[in-house]
Amino acid sequence: MTVTTLLVLSAAVCLVGIVVKLFTWFSQGFHPGSTRPYPFLARVTAALKAALATLFGPKIALAAQSLVTDLLLQKRTFDKSLLRWVAHFLIFSGFILLLVMHALHLVLADILFDNYQPTLDPFLTLRNVFGLMVLAGVALAAWRRLALRKRRLRSTWGDWTALALIAAIMLSGMLLEGAKMASYTTYQRMVTEYGSPGEDEEARALEAFWVAENGLVSPNFTSAPPAEAVAMGKELNEGVCSECHVSNRHAFAGFTAARVAPAFFAIFGDATTVTLLTTFHLLTCFALLAWLPFGKMFHIIAAPLSLMVKRVSGDQVANPANALTRQMLGLSACTHCGACSVECSSSMFAETFGNDFILPSEKVQQLKRVAVGRETDPGVLARMSQGLYVCTSCDRCTAICPSGIDLRELFVSARYALLLRTGPEPALLSNFSFPLALRGSFIDEHLHLVQKIREFFARSFKELADIPAPLTLGNEAVLGNTSYRGCYSCQRCTNVCPVVRGHDNPGEALGLLPHQIIYSLGIGQSELALGAKMLWSCSTCYLCQENCPNEVELCDIFYRLKNRALTSLRKGATA
Repeated sequence: MTVTTLLVLSAAVCLVGIVVKLFTWFSQGFHPGSTRPYPFLARVTAALKAALATLFGPKIALAAQSLVTDLLLQKRTFDKSLLRWVAHFLIFSGFILLLVMHALHLVLADILFDNYQPTLDPFLTLRNVFGLMVLAGVALAAWRRLALRKRRLRSTWGDWTALALIAAIMLSGMLLEGAKMASYTTYQRMVTEYGSPGEDEEARALEAFWVAENGLVSPNFTSAPPAEAVAMGKELNEGVCSECHVSNRHAFAGFTAARVAPAFFAIFGDATTVTLLTTFHLLTCFALLAWLPFGKMFHIIAAPLSLMVKRVSGDQVANPANALTRQMLGLSACTHCGACSVECSSSMFAETFGNDFILPSEKVQQLKRVAVGRETDPGVLARMSQGLYVCTSCDRCTAICPSGIDLRELFVSARYALLLRTGPEPALLSNFSFPLALRGSFIDEHLHLVQKIREFFARSFKELADIPAPLTLGNEAVLGNTSYRGCYSCQRCTNVCPVVRGHDNPGEALGLLPHQIIYSLGIGQSELALGAKMLWSCSTCYLCQENCPNEVELCDIFYRLKNRALTSLRKGATA
């Protein structure tokens, strides 16, 4: 299979992947049941209208500003983390410059530069500089992923695959350049193509110079060539070769790699070594091209678009159809850098719940699969629902995202779309995120889900009215906190509770009042305590605990009861 065929195949795979990706942008999204989904053509039309309004309106200046500050200078990344900016800038700028000056030199370099020759300076030296820039960026990115592992930064096979592919392209390119410098077969081909120096003595002198100066490994010189031959070869080189080829020493990375080439030549021969390295280098390049739309590297296209949309439209997208498209664009723009997880105010719960989907960056990775219908496992979807709900909506993830993804809007929309699909999340009854997360959105969905989970609790735990009188002593609750034994039902906790005072008939609204919950634990009726609505209405103001004359730790006990109730429900138990 020829190089051209491989290039065409990898480009075709890349193009098909991009088309599929664009289709998902305009056809998928998270919209709870009460909101109206928009068909593909309507979303494409809305996006085109917004794009044309930007191009031919006053916001074109914002788009141009985004290209400079967000794409070229990567200001958002710089503002958040100098280390990430250095790593990303080295990889991005080095790779793009190599693409222009090396991979696409027949298309771009010959047009951009007068008398371009890849073996002349500054091009020969700069290619090595750019390649080392990319390798340094890859090394920094890898070190960051290893160093920040303890700070809840997760890495997937896709992250390491992207870094490995880029590193393989750079290293194989440098090794290939060094092997060509050292290859006697390549040298002979070059001499034949560009003209022989003539006499045998001149040919031997030129060869001696290339051995001494350019790293050539010649079977005719098993030791250092004579100084006289080198001097003569230098004069010949200046007359024959210097017009289109500077010293290989200027390609410092490749020249260094030429020193290890003889070890490969001894095994494969110089011509075969060059062929193998050429094949490997091209295959890694084509693999990256084909994988581009299917892996995290697609962010090099999606992230600039996401940043531009954010700068032009701000935090709010007026057209709901474009809001759905922006969600999907954001999923593609995610680099899985983990910055949001490191800064997440709920990240400590990932270990507590044993659920990585509580981390924002891990939520995004899974939402990519959920959005296109590739995730159907009920267990995974249930963990995803929990991960979406255990969120304080502090918006720190959105603020720090270097790709400009509106993560808060994405998570809130996905939360209710997924909860309506998978069933209620028990934590809905807590006041953990409801006040901050909604901000006036999805009220109907939330109330519907709260009602469903209340019905679930009612079926799972007994209430006081369900137990025939008189109450009898039961087994003591195992909570890890026995301060409830000090309660003598003075009712001070109930009297100071702001939640109790907020109801005309608190006994009916809350099931059990604070002192009754503690009393039920004291007589071994823990199931009554677990079924009390008061647990989920508690504002955790700690007034009850602060005012208890016997230092009963009511709020702490309520937390333990909540956790026990949630654990029981998830296990399918009742107590």
